[in-house]
Amino acid sequence: MLAIVLVVVVATGLLLLLGKAAGYREVLDALEGASSSWLIACLVLEVAAYAGYTVALRAVVAMDGGPRFSPVIATRVWLASLGATRIVSPAGAGGVAIIYWLLRRAGMRARVAISRVLGFNVLIFSLFGIGAFASALALVVGAAENVPLGMELPWVIGVPVIAVAGLWVSQGSRGLRIAGTTAHGWWRRTAAAAVGAIIVARSTATPGRINVVALTASVVYWVADVACLWGALRAVGAEVSLVGVALAYATAYIAMLVPLPTGGYGAIDAAATFTLSVLGIPLAEAVAGVVVWRFFNFWLPTLPGLVELARAGNLGRHLAEDYAGETSGVRAP
Repeated sequence: MLAIVLVVVVATGLLLLLGKAAGYREVLDALEGASSSWLIACLVLEVAAYAGYTVALRAVVAMDGGPRFSPVIATRVWLASLGATRIVSPAGAGGVAIIYWLLRRAGMRARVAISRVLGFNVLIFSLFGIGAFASALALVVGAAENVPLGMELPWVIGVPVIAVAGLWVSQGSRGLRIAGTTAHGWWRRTAAAAVGAIIVARSTATPGRINVVALTASVVYWVADVACLWGALRAVGAEVSLVGVALAYATAYIAMLVPLPTGGYGAIDAAATFTLSVLGIPLAEAVAGVVVWRFFNFWLPTLPGLVELARAGNLGRHLAEDYAGETSGVRAP
């Protein structure tokens, strides 16, 4: 409860500071004049985003003989993970932990469960990186103006370097050897879990067994969330290209991974406002657009997420009763 209060206080404080810098009257005018059509579009897009996330999670969990959660159960797992992320938010640690625990309750062995939940996150953020790379590259070659090169190059250079490193370390027998190690030492176990996760993510795009559902749903998650931010800006009257918003979104999202007590909540609002202002959007419109986006993206699903987290014990018992028998043949990479 204290963590939630801290998130609310920090996020509200930062938005008030941003509002003061932009001018409260200008921000309020932008919010009061927001287009209802665009607001409805934002709601639809955010529903699509989280539906995509849930479908992708369900598809990855079911890979290689994993439990096939019903859509209702998959939605409850997602909501519980979202609630946990609100409490322990750096890098989504709370959400990872609760999904791992629920998979264990469904009968998965520890090694399989950790590789599956981390593999899902590797898949999600790999597609995030690809999207950021494509947006930055499009801007470098002139898809839009007024974007500093320093905001583009880290993505154009960094994403391929990380991708090559990940592919190399998880390749063939090398990857299986590292992922299968049983050596003692926290760093060896961490390396094994990380490489196992990369192998799980890679398997979704392996020729001959491409997991179309997981890949498509993951893309829908990111595209719809970026489009929601773009729609929120359009709702308050800001004119900006979708590709520019995508790069600003990706750059601001890094604030979510910063190991702060609030895990970047509040920080991402400030970072998004700053990156959007770099694109030439007036500060008042940037603040108003971020407020609208975060209402749909963050605040709206928070209450049901916390409610489902409180019911996680009940969900865990249900998984143990109905799904444990489906995991007997699942193996770790």
